Amino acid sequence: MGDGNGAERLTKAFPVFDCDAHVNDPLEIWSEYVAEADREAVKAFYWQDEKQTILNGRTLVMGGATHYFRPLFNPIHIAGPQMNKPIIRKLLMDIAAGRLDEEQVAQCEFSGAVDPHGRLGEMDLMGIDQVMVIPSMMVMHAPFGESPDGARGFARAYNEWAADYCAADPVRLFPAAWLPLQSAEYAIDEIRRTAARGFRMGLVRPIDARHQYPNRLGPAGGAPTGPGWDGVFRAFEECDMVLGMHTFPAPDVPSYYDGQELDYMVSPGELTTRATDPGVGQRIESQALTFIFEAQAWLVQVLLSGFLDRYPRLRMAILESNSSWVPGVLAHCDRLFKLHARERRTRAERLPSEAFREQCFIAFESDEAPSFRQWRFFEELSIWSSDAYHADGADVWTAIREMRDCGVPEEAQAKMLGGNARRLYRIEPKTFVSREAEPIERPAWFPQGEDLERFTALSRNPRANLAELMEMLGAGGAGRGAY
Repeated sequence: MGDGNGAERLTKAFPVFDCDAHVNDPLEIWSEYVAEADREAVKAFYWQDEKQTILNGRTLVMGGATHYFRPLFNPIHIAGPQMNKPIIRKLLMDIAAGRLDEEQVAQCEFSGAVDPHGRLGEMDLMGIDQVMVIPSMMVMHAPFGESPDGARGFARAYNEWAADYCAADPVRLFPAAWLPLQSAEYAIDEIRRTAARGFRMGLVRPIDARHQYPNRLGPAGGAPTGPGWDGVFRAFEECDMVLGMHTFPAPDVPSYYDGQELDYMVSPGELTTRATDPGVGQRIESQALTFIFEAQAWLVQVLLSGFLDRYPRLRMAILESNSSWVPGVLAHCDRLFKLHARERRTRAERLPSEAFREQCFIAFESDEAPSFRQWRFFEELSIWSSDAYHADGADVWTAIREMRDCGVPEEAQAKMLGGNARRLYRIEPKTFVSREAEPIERPAWFPQGEDLERFTALSRNPRANLAELMEMLGAGGAGRGAY
């Protein structure tokens, strides 16, 4: 994020739109927004209270509440103004060393993940003029819920909460709709209802939870009876609502299926953990490739099947999946499209790359230098995501610095950092921030100055600098708060 030191403050002459930033699904969704008539169904679907989060009335899952993460910070609240990855890593070290007490850890977290008024001030510091707000842990868990009625009641509750959150400043804050995809009919109803409320995007996660992968277009797709996914996608077109394909880390599938192993993969990202070989001491973190794998598996089907010709008015955003892989995948799909032309069962008149450019946008984050170096390719089809307040999030000043270093002209920056997203969501541009804020004054215990610079330098090669890092971990550990 913004470097947080005395470096030259940046300015910008264009409005920034953050296409994907998060809230931490608050307890109020369940305690205040679930309709009385829906409470029992939602309890049997996906329920959270002060102590626990329960899926399908029987399976404990991890929620987003702070108590799940202590003594560490809450990673859904951490990446706010003038935070960056070295600061966050150093905070983890200091917590592990016992240097920070719970009050100090709480001071590192940002309120905007649940409080819209706090978020507006933090957006000013982060250089963000407008934002699309997206939920967090429910993206992981809710697709595995069983009850269609519970899914409908929960989606309505979340969407009403999100609408109220964004009502704090409807010119700057825009909610994305959560959809009850356990029933195609309910999903269609919620698309229409939220579109009438002014929602610009509906969310779908491209996984095969409960055999409901979003490519089953026939009458049984996504529901025992009714219109299926075909009706869902036509509702997106009818309501002029953006389809937001938002990926997430691969799930621990047995935890959702009553401890039972499945004979198929729910998410393409599961391959990363199945490929882990403990015999060589190598563990592949599921987050390493899950986001990309889920997006690629979905997009290749879309591009090669004629899906976008079937739904020519559909606009789609691929979110939280990075972007540098897109040029290669499009080129490969163009080749396969021609090679297997006679095998295609449905009409597809455009090359995959042409269809993508006309109907799709890919989100990128602030540190994607490989994409910035290909700015001519991405200039018209990429949209910037802060991913705040998740731990790997970053502000727009970080993106601008990276783009300048990669030679991206200001006109292209303006499109990639705001213009394209507003064109996608059909939102009028507004500018509220034009200059990077001065460094925030931090308490003495906060990572900063020479100590942070040393830690950052050592962390670039942790194996070679292990002894010094261990010394830093143990240094000054006289007690909590002593650092």
